[in-house]
Amino acid sequence: MSVKRENSNENVESSKRHQTIQAGNSDQVIAKLISLIPGKEQSIDLMGNAVVTVGRSRHCDVVLKEVDISTIHCQLYTIQVDLDRERRKLINIVDKSRNGTFINGNRLIKRDYLLKNGDRIVFGKSTSFLFKYTENSDEIEGNANSSNNDGVFKKPQMAASSSQTSLRKKLKPRPTSVFDKYLLERELGSGHYATVKEGINKKTGEVVAVKIFHPQQNDDQKKSNQFREETNILMRVHHPNIVKMLDSFVEPVSKSQIQKYLVLEKINDGELFDRIVKKVCLRQNETQALFKQILEGIKHLHSQNIIHRDIKPENILLNITRRQSPNEMQLGPWDQDEIDVQVKIADFGLAKFTGEIQFTNTLCGTPSYVAPEVLLKSDYSSKVDMWSAGVLLYVCLCGFPPFSDSLGPPSMREQILQGKFAFYSPYWDEIDDSVLHLISNLLVVNASERFSVVETMNHPWFRNADYETIPMEPERLQISQEKIPKTYSELSKI
Repeated sequence: MSVKRENSNENVESSKRHQTIQAGNSDQVIAKLISLIPGKEQSIDLMGNAVVTVGRSRHCDVVLKEVDISTIHCQLYTIQVDLDRERRKLINIVDKSRNGTFINGNRLIKRDYLLKNGDRIVFGKSTSFLFKYTENSDEIEGNANSSNNDGVFKKPQMAASSSQTSLRKKLKPRPTSVFDKYLLERELGSGHYATVKEGINKKTGEVVAVKIFHPQQNDDQKKSNQFREETNILMRVHHPNIVKMLDSFVEPVSKSQIQKYLVLEKINDGELFDRIVKKVCLRQNETQALFKQILEGIKHLHSQNIIHRDIKPENILLNITRRQSPNEMQLGPWDQDEIDVQVKIADFGLAKFTGEIQFTNTLCGTPSYVAPEVLLKSDYSSKVDMWSAGVLLYVCLCGFPPFSDSLGPPSMREQILQGKFAFYSPYWDEIDDSVLHLISNLLVVNASERFSVVETMNHPWFRNADYETIPMEPERLQISQEKIPKTYSELSKI
């Protein structure tokens, strides 16, 4: 009998350890807390109540008996947040304890936090839970007793009993979170609009780049439009010389702030900028091969009525195929250890549709690369990308930009507005006249006279045509050494 009684007690204890507890009296499960403590396995369903309390008090919805748990340790508030035109039910945790509530190892300093899928919550020091939203925890569809109708989820039209109405309630599936799908790892870079981190697809193991926009107020319509615009652009762009977008997400940061994520293919071999810094300047045939790919990408964008607006070496990424054996055949004029180099145009943070916004007068882009019409905030078109491409071509071949305050007077701004630049000896002495002619037709103040992308691609420099067909002999100017701008390579060492 004593053995049976002992076994019976073990079964009861095991049942307690694996039990599922409902916290709250709503009929909708919003999320779950799954115990991570061995021997104390349990799952707590968090119902859709306005507030769920956690603590030692027997009056709490979730009762934890450990000695370091406060009478009321924390409160879980169900809140509704409008995220990118969708209303979601989320849980905000508010710390009320003396010994602390910890999220992913960090104590809640501000005492409240909007919970995300996969968060690890530690109450005090002795209890640990994994937080997970349920698959269906958002808006209720077809509730005949509700007065809400958002125009998408409509009320049932047929009459029904109260029991039938209850059965007919439907939950909208919760949108997948970026944290559900990807592990976010090391930082790859940062800019004015966003930080870029390496990500790993949890299912496939694919390594990606995740562009994380800085937090913004949830009522900031301008930035929301910018994100949707960038997403729309990238989703419809498929070209070997343009970075591919794989996914996009909107995530809550707090009750009033959101954060937006773009998941992009990861390009592994750095920026064109890094290549220029390393080499000071690029060989002419190397520049030609890279620039031709850049033009292919720009041509595709322009054919889709898209202006990039921020073409510069930092936004040109490179995929390099390394030589594995001496017998491998090179596919271009690359370095000795390279078989091939593929260009990928990146960062559409400033891109616009020329169809939706026929002309725009926002000052954007990197100062030394922007076209005159951008500085003047006047109407402009896709020709602004060709100006920037001309500056980029200049930089590749000599290592410094054509417009710089060190070349003044006048100021860099005035140099751009006047189209005042030159090819300086000895830096341009060995460069073919054909290239100088091309650059001179890209850095033209009057956009209507500036080369288009098609005209640029048909230039004799790319066709290996007889250079005698070039109707000019570009002048190379002498300049004092102290006035020459520092190369990107020199600036990187300061």
